[in-house]
Amino acid sequence: MNDIVKSQLAKVTATELKYDDTTTHIFIPKSLKILNGALKKDQIYRIKLYESVTNPSSDSSLAANWNNNRVPKHSEYYIEVIDKLGNMIKINGVAVEDQTDNFFGWLPVDSFEVLGKE
Repeated sequence: MNDIVKSQLAKVTATELKYDDTTTHIFIPKSLKILNGALKKDQIYRIKLYESVTNPSSDSSLAANWNNNRVPKHSEYYIEVIDKLGNMIKINGVAVEDQTDNFFGWLPVDSFEVLGKE
């Protein structure tokens, strides 16, 4: 497969691509799942945080280095994407369980699962 085509396919974030380097046949499936890397600014999403974020280990630096020692109290949030920086996204979120609990901070894109777009 052509190197230019491969580099362009590597940029696709809306779905998980599978292709064979030995052929030129490419099938791009329609994905219903929203991938974390495809989140857009000023959009509202419902996410489920992984245990590593809500209950961080002692060697985790996310809260100390990125969030002024704040840790999310709940596992599900409605979030608005404020900014992106490399593998991190800045969110403004409100807890699904308790509509009064807010979390404003940074999350790694691999630390949560997108449940849907609101």
